[in-house]
Amino acid sequence: MKHYSEAELLETYYTQPGESMPVMMHLASCSDCAARYERLEAKLRGLAACDVRDIDDKPQTFWTRQRMLIVRGIDARRHHGESAARVWRVAAAAVFAFVLGGTVVYKTFDTPKPAQQQIVVQAAPPKAEDPVAHDAWQSDELRDFHGMVQWETWDDAKTQAPKGSSL
Repeated sequence: MKHYSEAELLETYYTQPGESMPVMMHLASCSDCAARYERLEAKLRGLAACDVRDIDDKPQTFWTRQRMLIVRGIDARRHHGESAARVWRVAAAAVFAFVLGGTVVYKTFDTPKPAQQQIVVQAAPPKAEDPVAHDAWQSDELRDFHGMVQWETWDDAKTQAPKGSSL
C-alpha cells in the first residue's frame, strides 16, 4: 500500500473535494495517512485562527526602535564598505608604488652608462732652449735610480713617435 507524503496531503487539503478523490479514498482505508492528515489540518486551522491584530497592536515606540535599528545597521554596513574600499585603494597604491619603484631601479641599472668623453689636453710644446727640464726621464723623482737602471734613449726622428707614447 502506497503512503502519501506531507506535500501530497497538503495539496489535497487545498484542492476541491472532487479533485482529491483518490487521496481521500486512501485516507479512509489507511489510519497512518489519516492521522498525518489530521495533524496537518489541525496545524493549518491553528494558523488560520491566529489573530493578526496582535501584530498591529505594538506600541509606536516599538516601531520607532525597529526603524532606528534598521537604519543603524544600514549605516554600519555602508561605513564598513567604505572602509574596506579605502583599504583596497591604499593596498593598490602601495603595490603600484612598489612596482613603479622596481621598474625605475631596474631601468637605472639596466641602461648602459654613456661612455665618458675623453678630454684631450695638449700640453704646450716645450721650449727649445730647455729640453732637459721637460724630459720625464730626467725628473727629480727618478734621479736616485739612475745608478740602478740603464735608461734608454731614443731619437724622435728615428722612431717617428712622440716621446712617452706606447705603441
